[in-house]
Amino acid sequence: MIENRRKWWILTVAAAGVLLSTVDASIVNIALPTISEYFKASVQTTAWVTISYLLVITTVLLIFGRLSDIYGQKLVFGGGLLIFTIGSALCAFSANITKLVVFRLIQGIGAAMIVSNTSAIVTNAFPGEQRGMALGTIGAVVSIGLMSGPPLGGLIIHYLGWHYIFLVNVPIGVMALILTARVLPELKADSSTRLFHPLDSLLWIVGITLLVLAFRGVGNMASVLLSFTACFSICIIVLAVFFKRQSTADSPLLKISFLKNDIFLFASIAGFFSYMAMIALTFMLPFLLENSYGKTPFDTGKILVVIPATTVFISPISGFLSDKLGQRPVASVGSLISTLAIASMFFAAPEYSSWGIIASLIVFGVGLGMFGSPNNSALMGSVDYKDRGAAGGILATVRNLGMVSGLGIISVIYNSGITRVSASPADAYFLAFKKALPIVAGFSFMALVFSALRKSVREAASEPDAKVARIE
Repeated sequence: MIENRRKWWILTVAAAGVLLSTVDASIVNIALPTISEYFKASVQTTAWVTISYLLVITTVLLIFGRLSDIYGQKLVFGGGLLIFTIGSALCAFSANITKLVVFRLIQGIGAAMIVSNTSAIVTNAFPGEQRGMALGTIGAVVSIGLMSGPPLGGLIIHYLGWHYIFLVNVPIGVMALILTARVLPELKADSSTRLFHPLDSLLWIVGITLLVLAFRGVGNMASVLLSFTACFSICIIVLAVFFKRQSTADSPLLKISFLKNDIFLFASIAGFFSYMAMIALTFMLPFLLENSYGKTPFDTGKILVVIPATTVFISPISGFLSDKLGQRPVASVGSLISTLAIASMFFAAPEYSSWGIIASLIVFGVGLGMFGSPNNSALMGSVDYKDRGAAGGILATVRNLGMVSGLGIISVIYNSGITRVSASPADAYFLAFKKALPIVAGFSFMALVFSALRKSVREAASEPDAKVARIE
């Protein structure tokens, strides 16, 4: 079993990797206008600097999670740090927008290798009674990364230039690589496991890419629905072939047994809907605050930061509570709080102070923090240690798919609501926000339903905690 001091160093290494990837995901968005002007590129072209990064992460997370089960988490995690660091340096010295997009793809591959292993590394390092607390710490680091990206990016761009938002990753990546080599254990779940068929990887990448593109339609409602129908239909066919092959494969990329595990399945679905609710709400709020409440972008940023700031504080506490009380009650109460916080925004009005919105966002952050750590702990603790790389890849994939799906759905609904309202801009954005709120609350409520349906890991008779929670 891992000694007490070393497991905290392992947590530090994992946290450093997560911090790199989350800061990079949020820091670049604030630089897009500057990059667009620097390269004389259109907004649509510049958007691919972000899209390419998120797309490649979403499509290859599962693949690298499974590879870590075969070749070792240390190799894949360390390789991801190396590729991410090299990609960051290449991005900083990009000669044109095309090269920047390509180098962001390289960065995304490295980030996927890092993120797909983080939950597995932490889960394997800590015993069952400390697992929720450790994963809660990682959840807090995720919030810190997302929260610090925009202000840090603004500061760097103002004083140094956009190139340095990528260069800042290099020294951090090098230090994380050194720690990885010294601290992470050499753990291979099963060295005799054969590599999965390359066709399975191709089917998965094509299917998930089509699913992501299905939610990125543009134009009027008719064209959006046509794009969604076409992409989603082909996606279903491709993924059906993928799952059919997985059910009979000797060395599957995705073990079908995961889908027969109620705890794993329901925790995944609950996480999917929770991330849909989070991204949908945070997408609409800047438009509401700036157009209906007259806030500046800077003021809006200060208001929205209360969500991750609250989550940073709550996540480790909820993880600790889930270790004592079980994951299901804590996560379910968190989902309930988030749902009520979203519903409370229905009573807001433009003539009222924005403090009502801020109070609701604080409560929403409490709910997110209470839900995330226990839900992740249940998901990761419900599988055997030798499958945790793949499970971590699925966990990260679910997170990205939830955000992409939620953003796609709510952007269509919200934009449709704005264009159909014949009123002043302030009233149009406010009414559209209220009409979309039931959808967002519905996402959060579905997270509550699936969270309440599953058991806590300690309640699952088929999963002895001592077996799955420790590295022997």
